[in-house]
Amino acid sequence: MSGAPRTIVLGAAGQVGSSLVQQLGENGIGITRKDADITNKADLYRVLEEAGPVSALINAAAYTDVERAESERDLAFAVNADAAGWAAAWASEQHIPFVHYSTDFVFPDGNHDCWLEGDATSPLNTYGESKRAGELAVRIACPESVIIRTSWVYSEQPGNFVHKVLQLAQSAPSLTMVSDQVGRPTFAPDLAHAALRIAQDAALRLSIQGGLLHFSSGRALSRADFARAIIDIGVTEGVLNHAVPVVDTTSDQFVTAARRPLHCVLDISQAEALGVQLGRWEDSLAISVRAARQ
Repeated sequence: MSGAPRTIVLGAAGQVGSSLVQQLGENGIGITRKDADITNKADLYRVLEEAGPVSALINAAAYTDVERAESERDLAFAVNADAAGWAAAWASEQHIPFVHYSTDFVFPDGNHDCWLEGDATSPLNTYGESKRAGELAVRIACPESVIIRTSWVYSEQPGNFVHKVLQLAQSAPSLTMVSDQVGRPTFAPDLAHAALRIAQDAALRLSIQGGLLHFSSGRALSRADFARAIIDIGVTEGVLNHAVPVVDTTSDQFVTAARRPLHCVLDISQAEALGVQLGRWEDSLAISVRAARQ
């Protein structure tokens, strides 16, 4: 295949991947699980080679089911670590920029401070372990790569926390949500925009300390308070007929296969200093809420 070099997006059907493909337009090419089994190195390399001239590779593919990862450990590591490392190695061989997404779940319980990029990681669950292994694999395979850690991603697509809260609020008299899980929500199109800027700007990539960048879309809050914000906007946007109360609880009241970190907040000061930070979840939430009405 010939033509102008394009940016390849792995995981193009996901929340972030679809945003990347949309923003790239004809300058991008998306690869989904229908195109290749990325846990098979030969198949992954085949589809990358078939993409034609490439200017950059962004890996938005991930195994993200935190609960199922506890029983599907091998698959989680195959997607989040093995495939990520292979993709990074291919990008290094092609001498093109490589941007990879990771997660706040590489960290344990926090406190009232925020996690800096250079802080020691210590994941509490299999998903976090697989993403940390992916970071290490990417860094070994492509030292010039940039890894973006993010948290609480939502978009206009169904299936994320925003849409689940709206669905529950349409029928339940009240919602019970944890107040000890604190983090920063992130709007997927903002996250995609950040990765594209990094992929396209060599000077910016060199300015990112250690090739690690924390990115999120605004202030931190609890799951319970985020649910309240979603419900309030749902009423304003006409998605919900009325507001339902949100009852605070703690994580230890729920029996789950995976332990989630408490007060796990990413420090985004580097992104702000570099001018990468874009938007706030408070400004973007209505877009996701309105999509639930369609």
